Amino acid sequence: MTHLRPLPTVAPGGSLVEALRREPRAFTFDELKGITSERKARTAIARGDIVRLLPDTYVAAIHAESFAARVDAALLWAGPNAAVSGVAAMFLWGFVVEPPEIIEIAVPHRERPYPPTWIRVRRLTYRPPTTRIGRATVLGPDMAVIHGFGGLARGDRSSAVHRAFRSGFTTARAIRDALARVPRCTARAELLRRVEAAERGAENYLEEVGLRRVFNTGEFARFLRQHRVTAQGEFFRLDMYDPSTMTAVELDGAASHANPEQRQRDVRRDALLAGIGIQTVRLTYDDIIERPEQCRARVREVLEARSAR
Repeated sequence: MTHLRPLPTVAPGGSLVEALRREPRAFTFDELKGITSERKARTAIARGDIVRLLPDTYVAAIHAESFAARVDAALLWAGPNAAVSGVAAMFLWGFVVEPPEIIEIAVPHRERPYPPTWIRVRRLTYRPPTTRIGRATVLGPDMAVIHGFGGLARGDRSSAVHRAFRSGFTTARAIRDALARVPRCTARAELLRRVEAAERGAENYLEEVGLRRVFNTGEFARFLRQHRVTAQGEFFRLDMYDPSTMTAVELDGAASHANPEQRQRDVRRDALLAGIGIQTVRLTYDDIIERPEQCRARVREVLEARSAR
């Protein structure tokens, strides 16, 4: 689909460079001429105020390292059938927190652009759904996850997938359905494991580890994942909950539970739950990752003690 590209205007007494600095985007040389004149465009380029990122693709020098400007430049260079893919698409959707150094662009298989080192081209034999985020044409959220997952560092993959699900833009079922239409993708088996963990109730990496490596034996099968309860008019969601003994197990992440304010909220929450008969067992990040057997033993002891009552 062809999208109109409105051009900035030069304010009275202003310059071409000032107009381009107002937004991090790319322009063809004809567009630069259209904003002012060919002479002024060439002068700005010769002075280094405007730089060429790609063939016939220019940005204001102050935006030359900008992710937004480089995405716009990559799409302008790759043509109307291109869309942002991979980790770059995941960043635009908000599934990863840091923009990648390399911008991946998906194009139809018949097209063969030759990119610079900061662009990776993915040639697709199928036509994936796309959408617009700002000025950028981007793969839909499901395909963004599928194509971006394998490009993430291993330590970042789980949090990115869970962030995608929490965003509401995609679901575990949507990822499964999209995978069925994709012939190949990097780290497919690992992505499916993440999806399966999410379907079983894991909402972050720590809960995923708890599901797959710590509380994955039959004795803990009766636990409900992400169970909601009401105490004193407030809603609480419990990581793991055993209805028969009214025991909650909370998996405390290193970052989210390291500050005093969070600790105070946890103490208040545990007290309110105790008021309706629910005992909370808290396990730290280090416990879950490094001492899984001790975690099982601790929870087992609490369950046995409360069952005896």
